[in-house]
Amino acid sequence: MKTRRMNVTAVSLLFVLSLSACGGGGGGGGMGSIDPGAEPDAVMEAILIKVGDRSASLRDGAPPAPTDTGNDPELRAAADQVGVPSGGSASLSLDFETGSALSAIFAKVVGSNRYAEVLLASEAQSRSGTKALENVVLDIAVPSNIGAGQFCVEISGRDADDLVSNVDTVCFDVDNAVIDALQGTWDFACDGDSDEGDSFEGSWTFNGTDVTVRESQWANDACLGDPEDSYTEQLIVTLGAQVLAADGEPATEIDIRNLTENELVYLMIRVEEDRFQLAFAPENAGGTPETRRNSFDAPGSTFTRAPESVGSAAACFNPVLWQDGTEYTISSRETEGGAFVGEFTSDFTVFTDSSFEGRPATRVFVEDTGTGVADANEYFQIDFARPSVNAIADENLQGSDDSFVSDPGDLLRFDLDPGDAYTFSSVFTEGGGEPDPFTATVTYVGRETIAVPAGTFETCRFDLASDDGYALTEWYGVGNGIEIAEESADPGEPLTREVLLFAEINGEPIGQAPGGGFSSLTPGTYAAGIDGDEQATTFALNEGGTGTWSFGEEGGAITWEVTEDGVLVIAFSGGGTERYTLTSGDTSAGTVLIEFSNEPDDATGTWTRL
Repeated sequence: MKTRRMNVTAVSLLFVLSLSACGGGGGGGGMGSIDPGAEPDAVMEAILIKVGDRSASLRDGAPPAPTDTGNDPELRAAADQVGVPSGGSASLSLDFETGSALSAIFAKVVGSNRYAEVLLASEAQSRSGTKALENVVLDIAVPSNIGAGQFCVEISGRDADDLVSNVDTVCFDVDNAVIDALQGTWDFACDGDSDEGDSFEGSWTFNGTDVTVRESQWANDACLGDPEDSYTEQLIVTLGAQVLAADGEPATEIDIRNLTENELVYLMIRVEEDRFQLAFAPENAGGTPETRRNSFDAPGSTFTRAPESVGSAAACFNPVLWQDGTEYTISSRETEGGAFVGEFTSDFTVFTDSSFEGRPATRVFVEDTGTGVADANEYFQIDFARPSVNAIADENLQGSDDSFVSDPGDLLRFDLDPGDAYTFSSVFTEGGGEPDPFTATVTYVGRETIAVPAGTFETCRFDLASDDGYALTEWYGVGNGIEIAEESADPGEPLTREVLLFAEINGEPIGQAPGGGFSSLTPGTYAAGIDGDEQATTFALNEGGTGTWSFGEEGGAITWEVTEDGVLVIAFSGGGTERYTLTSGDTSAGTVLIEFSNEPDDATGTWTRL
């Protein structure tokens, strides 16, 4: 089997999120990938605007300016500031005093180069100059990829006489606390009905505003024995305003559309740290927003956070990495057999509504930043309910022959506890060549804490062994889901190692930036070579600042420390010191300036981790 390396998100062989290609979310970023205060064009593209059943169309440029004739429509918005949850919607009442019926509403996010136009009744008639009050309700839906913050919208209208009103500005405060809190899997306990003689139990898994429902049904009222039926349904939720429920306590409006059954119901929701409740009563309500179910007293209304096993790999699956519009950057360093190979940086954008050769897929576009990584499209199949990532293709966009397809795919599962293992088989085809079938076994070893130039991370370690002897170990970050380091080798070939230098997702940095020079140095064995010398000095650096050195048949004890400005100082037991300043690269593989305490001239050389 060939060594397969995706240029981006997929892997160095069979795993996803390879350092040389991909990044991931870290200790921040939340659900939203669009900053509402800094990206007006992106907000304008993302929000959905309607008046009744009439949807807006986007136009380039600015909307028509007020006509200023003295008989123009006069607009008064009901509020100048509106709260809206990320993944939710808001309704804004607009009063127009106008001499003829309104023909269009215009809405433009402040700072955007586009605007929305909603065309109203085509048979709008003039009122012969007599002004009358006309009310319009403008609905604005804010998708979950818009983060917390504020954006403002300039609103105006045009009447049947082509007169354009004044502009009224309304600001929308986006709060993503509720939708963020809902992410992940929630269980609902057995809900039995003694009258009907049946019962239900299952879970809801939120990925943004998409929900996967897994439910089992029993032919008794206590969920005893084997279920009579098990099934999966897909929902989409839309959050609304905070209101008072039937018990007088706050709740959030939630509209739930069942895509499987093609049904829509209007409810209320309350979210806490380890549970949420849905207003399932009264049962005959919920048909319209005005008859929204508002009581939390019905059985089965409480969902609890699904427990996560201690050390579970699920903590290293980050759903934000696979949401539409997510953008991230990742930089890594690669060595082979201890020798420096290169540093690579790429930018990535996620598109969820895609396919590859007829297979539904999430596409990740990879853009080179000038470090030699080819532009590419990577294709994945993502399972959020049973977290896993299946890499199915790498499409090189620069015309080279290293594109490849894996069918059914290279599978990385995160629904594992320490010691769990699984085996999968696939057929790998590179550059239109001969199909290459393979089988691989993946073992989730458990949690490990490792240090790399980007910082120190708690990770999930996966070991892979393929049927041709290829071996791969990868470490993924807990909470951020990106690959922190990897080591791989084909039989008889030197070890290839990649480490994370820097990453950010949706503008949020991953981990901590390392200090300069040798500040991120960790104990280990290193070779220091002076330019022009055929042999290098080997340093074994121990914990606590002790160690040994060897050069040919010579050697002895040393102590070592790293100064505040990142200089490595090595003191020899026989006397003398050497100061190493990193001039390029990092502590795994770089170039150095060496200062000798007992020699007048400095030297340049290399520093490599063995």
